[in-house]
Amino acid sequence: MPNPVTGSQLINIDPNDKLVNVAAYAQSSGNQTVVIKNSSGKVVFQAQGKSSSGGELTRIGEGSFLSDGNGTYTVELTPNAGILPCESACVYQGAPYVHTYSFATNDGGAQAGDKDFNDLYVNITVYKNKG
Repeated sequence: MPNPVTGSQLINIDPNDKLVNVAAYAQSSGNQTVVIKNSSGKVVFQAQGKSSSGGELTRIGEGSFLSDGNGTYTVELTPNAGILPCESACVYQGAPYVHTYSFATNDGGAQAGDKDFNDLYVNITVYKNKG
């Protein structure tokens, strides 16, 4: 398991990849936020919200966009959260065709509160092709 981190996260999406899908979930009574910006600082995805009821996982946003620019994106998650980042790829004929970035957060930092890392969960899936 990776060590928890804090602050904005950089991800690299190959500019030749086309379709990016994002889903965000909250399981916290506190407001959770995610903002994704391209290399020019343009917001390509944003969501905010909190759990609909106590410990229930609630989808707070979903959407998609086409990759652009130089492929560097900034992912800003709930301020001061401890973040567990994860990255994986599905490879076909030696090349990644589906690439996934996931972020799980714990409110207040990695060692705060219940250390559940489910207060905000963001899944970013990058597809090699669209259509």
